[in-house]
Amino acid sequence: MYIKTIVLSVFVLLTALPCAAQENRSYALTGVTIFQGESGDQGEMTILVSDGIIKDIFKDGTKPIRAAIPKIELTGYYVIPGLIDTHVHMGMKGLTKSPEPSRKEFKRWIYSGVTSVRDMGGDARALFRENLRISENQQPGPEIFFCATVGSSDQLAKDIRLKRATEGMELQDAGYIIEVKPGMDIAKNISMAVESKVSGIKFYAGVKSDMIGAITKEAHDKGLKSWAHFTVFPDRPIKVVEAGVDVVSHVWGAFWQDPDLDPSLKIPFTHTDFANAKSAIIPTDLAVLNTDSPELRSLFKEMSDRKVIWDLTYSATTDPQLQQVYRNYVLAGRDEGVIFSTGTDYFNDISEPFPSLFHEIERLVSDGILLPREALLAATLNGAKAIGIEKTHGTIEIGKTANLVVLKEDPTVNIGNLRKIEFTMKNGYLYSRSDYTRD
Repeated sequence: MYIKTIVLSVFVLLTALPCAAQENRSYALTGVTIFQGESGDQGEMTILVSDGIIKDIFKDGTKPIRAAIPKIELTGYYVIPGLIDTHVHMGMKGLTKSPEPSRKEFKRWIYSGVTSVRDMGGDARALFRENLRISENQQPGPEIFFCATVGSSDQLAKDIRLKRATEGMELQDAGYIIEVKPGMDIAKNISMAVESKVSGIKFYAGVKSDMIGAITKEAHDKGLKSWAHFTVFPDRPIKVVEAGVDVVSHVWGAFWQDPDLDPSLKIPFTHTDFANAKSAIIPTDLAVLNTDSPELRSLFKEMSDRKVIWDLTYSATTDPQLQQVYRNYVLAGRDEGVIFSTGTDYFNDISEPFPSLFHEIERLVSDGILLPREALLAATLNGAKAIGIEKTHGTIEIGKTANLVVLKEDPTVNIGNLRKIEFTMKNGYLYSRSDYTRD
């Protein structure tokens, strides 16, 4: 470990510089083992990074490295792609009036290896501003991909969070809020969403599946992804999947495929208050749910055939009975070949050393749903696919963005090793875990 100590001392000098001073962004990471998903990992490798892009990957010593490029000797270290949380709500966390709590979370994310997040509803104005601050290195944080929220007139009128997210402007002028109503101009609404710099649209509540299909088609035509609650109400989740969405969110949404439940009788998910919301989405009697029903198997097969990703938010509940039901549903989906991504949907205490994404990943492994390697894929490549950035993110390949996490030990052996971070690289900028403070 003598060589490692000497070379990492050079690395410490590099990361001590603020990102704005790391203008070169060119490094040779040598001696690493590279996570390669299901194809088998590669050991004793060099990753050559230049201007924030992975320029080359080769066996140690097989190609020359220019003397001007700083070398970071990492023999014994393990490198994975940057982690992705596919379900956050920073745009609903008072970001406009009081951004500092969210900025602390942005900082914790990047120092914990989370290089991209998908924000699933909120003030796109504030999210765009924060993304700009992060991209200009005024603030450490991940890249934020955000959405336009799509809902019924009733839902948009009652949702207290969306009222905050559009404060200071009329609802119809907010391109990141789409009201579904008779005679709506779908093309105009999607064009306004594009102008709001969103990456996708999110169907929230009270939208029938025929409208989900029509709006999704227009969104796809204009280069946006289509995201949705698994059950949007009033239709069953299979109708949402058949409408052509790319990603569905939350385990609870699968409940409403059960033939003994009728989603058309439930009030929309309006968030007039959180107790109201929970009563709308969770059946009163969990015993009626059947994960062996042919209806549920048909739903999961349809998802598998269409490659619709399930953004689980698996660890978002703390209720023991509901946790067991969640596990049963996710296992049923896994057995039918459904693709998972790792979303969290909640904002945990900033005093915790790591963000809630780590709890999500670890629970999927400890509950026997995914192997460590599968959980890492869910948190990297599948997350990139969910956002629509898999051509540039999610794997360690030549030509892709240099979003990397360097770990001291192998997380495929023990998922707990995911917390043993040496440093994060985002777009070629270095963030040493030892430099992280909560301030």
